[in-house]
Amino acid sequence: MTDRFQQRTIWLCSTAFLVMAVPGVAHAEQDGATVAQDRGSSDLDIIVTANKREQALIDVPMTVNVATGAQLEKNALFNFEDIDRLAPGLEINDDGRNTTTVLRGISFDPDIGGPNTIGVYFNEVPIDINAISVGTFDVQQIEVLRGPQGVLRGRTAPAGAITLTTRRANLSESEGQVRGSLTDKGGRNVQGGVSVPLIADKLALRIAGLIDRTRGNFVRNVTNGERSSGRTNAIRATLSFAPTEKFSGSVVYQYSDNLTRQATQVAGTGNRPSLLSPFVSGPAISPFDRQGVQEAQSTFGIKTHIVTTDLNFDLGNHDLRFVGGFIRNTGLNKADLDSGNAVQNYSQFLTVPIDSKEYTGELRLDSKMDGIFNYTVGLFYNKVNNRGISHFDVTSFYANAVPRTPFPAAMASLPLLADVNIINNTSDLAAFGNARFDFTDKLHVEVGARYTINKARAVSFLTVRSTGGVGFLSSVPAFVNPNNQQTVDPAFVKQKNEPLTGMASVTYEWTPDLTTYFNYGRSYRRGSAALGVTSTLDSSLLVIKPERSDAFEVGIKSRLFDRRLSISLAAYYQKFDGFIGRNTVRTSAARNGVVDSGPFGINFNGDAVTKGVEAEIAARVNDNFDLNIGASYNKANYTDALAPCNDFNFDGIPDTVGTPAVPVGQQVSFCVLNTRLNDNPNFSLTANGDIHFPVGPVESFLRWNYKHRPSVAQQGTVPFTTPAQNRVDLFAGVRGGDNRWEVSLFVRNVLNERKLLTQGAELQATTSYLVRQPAGSPPSPSFLSGYRAITVSPPRELGISASFNF
Repeated sequence: MTDRFQQRTIWLCSTAFLVMAVPGVAHAEQDGATVAQDRGSSDLDIIVTANKREQALIDVPMTVNVATGAQLEKNALFNFEDIDRLAPGLEINDDGRNTTTVLRGISFDPDIGGPNTIGVYFNEVPIDINAISVGTFDVQQIEVLRGPQGVLRGRTAPAGAITLTTRRANLSESEGQVRGSLTDKGGRNVQGGVSVPLIADKLALRIAGLIDRTRGNFVRNVTNGERSSGRTNAIRATLSFAPTEKFSGSVVYQYSDNLTRQATQVAGTGNRPSLLSPFVSGPAISPFDRQGVQEAQSTFGIKTHIVTTDLNFDLGNHDLRFVGGFIRNTGLNKADLDSGNAVQNYSQFLTVPIDSKEYTGELRLDSKMDGIFNYTVGLFYNKVNNRGISHFDVTSFYANAVPRTPFPAAMASLPLLADVNIINNTSDLAAFGNARFDFTDKLHVEVGARYTINKARAVSFLTVRSTGGVGFLSSVPAFVNPNNQQTVDPAFVKQKNEPLTGMASVTYEWTPDLTTYFNYGRSYRRGSAALGVTSTLDSSLLVIKPERSDAFEVGIKSRLFDRRLSISLAAYYQKFDGFIGRNTVRTSAARNGVVDSGPFGINFNGDAVTKGVEAEIAARVNDNFDLNIGASYNKANYTDALAPCNDFNFDGIPDTVGTPAVPVGQQVSFCVLNTRLNDNPNFSLTANGDIHFPVGPVESFLRWNYKHRPSVAQQGTVPFTTPAQNRVDLFAGVRGGDNRWEVSLFVRNVLNERKLLTQGAELQATTSYLVRQPAGSPPSPSFLSGYRAITVSPPRELGISASFNF
């Protein structure tokens, strides 16, 4: 018996043991939302809280995708980023260091340093997506809200919002669940929860936990022999209470610990970076070898403490609700940027600490009167403090003129370490209101507005130090210069904005099963100063203005054939005034036309438009067959946006090849962009279904998920077209007739799709000549690794999953 098989056997046995180790707990039904989904994945009367109140999905005047906890568990979706398989047009990608998002063609790059284009909420408390994407467990429901969020949600966001609600403790009965999964690719996941009443119908406690192990990006490092890996441990305690009929609430505490260790995946022939050394960067590697060559694994770790409080007071004709939260994130990201192993015995570390505290409080009064008029008014406060000292290895390397080759690092280099002390604090104080008019049983109108006072203090201080020259530069002494130099113009350190955002909607219910709607939304994102800067650039390149957008949406929702078929269709148009984007360019800080930096990310404002159509069909074909299909077409483009770019021949058109250059007198080149906002395809389609039928005393089932993405030409520094993707996941198994237990086999990427998804330029370390060369001399050679950084589709993965309800 192999060690691997023994480990997996132990995990399965542990799962069964956890179930049996809870004595005296009676079997109980799951919560209502989960039960509905257990009976079929296309429940057509599902309840959502998109507008901060419970409504049937058909009555909500916006596009909303819903994933219940049962759906996530049954489809073995263990990470937050997996929910994009159930929501067409949504893309969530976690590379270990950061989580990027796209919704309705509107993208977000976390390196911008400002607010996300998608608001993310944990039990209605705003949260950084990096803190929530480490693993999902014991979830009640996830909702994806599309379109601007500018009134009822805590943070204004132009693309939409994602809300995650955890399961509450059951006040009346003891209940619980344990689920375990194993895969042939090293995946191991055990999660579950137990709820016990402490005082019948008044006080209850729920304890839930998660243990998750993965192989990260599935890359093996051929230089140091390590495999990529990821681990997450988490525990959550929920105290629910209802001491009187008029007062109820819950307090939730969650702790999670996540660590990812991985190498950048590369492909190429490898290279001898210097003619003066026999060192070779590594062997020939093809894309689907899934290998890396960097000398040190990159590590990304985050520990998170979350406390949320939800208190509800029934005042008769009104409900008074308080939602509060505290989030503490600590951790360290340490990435080896010499990912092509271009320089021997060298790891170019970028070390970024995570140290943040976030406080949230919201007080809201909702009326619930009979008649034509109801309203919501409230106050919201959110404060985020981020600070830490990041370390950038910016060591200088040097080259020989004849023959043209880099010197090995041991012969000529100047070690340089840039320390950037970053302080980034923000606060939002907002007053909001929403008025609802039921003019008739069919005609409903809502209007709302939010006034926010946003304050931000963003500043960083740069220190560059050296231990002294190496080799030919050994005469260069150790030095510190600059020393704690402020990189943000003092005039822009503190910013204050007072945006007014709002919404309006008109809904007409032709019948109880046919609704049409129109809505308008205005959103806002604050501007910010660039932090972590290691090059001296003008403030006009380092400070961006706020972004505003106006969106219009029309839609229709219907239920047909005795509510066995649900169809929703929506079309939208959104115009951005100063969309906040980011380009990676080459710069000339001295304005002399000489490029003096490697690729450098610069934020900018550019006008943009996004428009599209979204459709969703949910069908209960018969009592044994449920089917959901969703499609999204989004076209998002800049409109004559003046942006920093790589324009090496000065023709005003972005270049992907050529000798880097910047016009004399400028620090960067500029181009007018009418390109896409991101490299995602316009069209996306998802489909999932469930066929179940009795076989003797048990019920058999077959489930599937399908996601289609067409091919799309990338707009980066290297011409590349991402091929079309067709991801299919299958699940087959049996469950007890009372839903008490379930065992299933699953296959992710059934078709074993092998697609090259991204490809960058050749990985290298740039050099300068030790002796200044005459004008017109060729640029100094670089340490060329012979590799490109790539990503490929994940491998086919076989697994088994078992769950027990008690």
